[in-house]
Amino acid sequence: MFKFLFAVVLLSALTGCATADFGSPNTYQRYDVQHIGQYEQATILRVRPITIENPSDTSGITSIVSAAAGAFLGSQVIGNGRGRYIAGALSGSASGLIAQRVSSVMSRHSGVEVFLRRANGQTVVVTQVDDQQYAPGQQVFLVSSGSGYRITH
Repeated sequence: MFKFLFAVVLLSALTGCATADFGSPNTYQRYDVQHIGQYEQATILRVRPITIENPSDTSGITSIVSAAAGAFLGSQVIGNGRGRYIAGALSGSASGLIAQRVSSVMSRHSGVEVFLRRANGQTVVVTQVDDQQYAPGQQVFLVSSGSGYRITH
């Protein structure tokens, strides 16, 4: 029973954290599929690494649920009498802290900031995840769609 409850708590904490969408140029959203987009060629001027952050759980609900479940499980499994309350408090605190740290780590992703010169001479900047490699002087496609701009080879 303990293993089952622990797995449920862990799964719910990680599921709440893993919903970050960082807008990969290789991944299209449902509303972008089967819609006309436009593209143009552009030249890369500069590429700079960045960190993209998606604060998906700013309410702290994941941490609160994990802390409560950890406190309950800790008080049921560890210790008897007054010791179980101490065990519950410690395991609840640890569960909440771990859930908060996992959420923080999973809400960040590495990305790039790419400076481009369009065919008309205008200079623009596009940020996106770094799942494609770019270099200054490279010719790329600047694609526009309902969800914004993306760069691709």
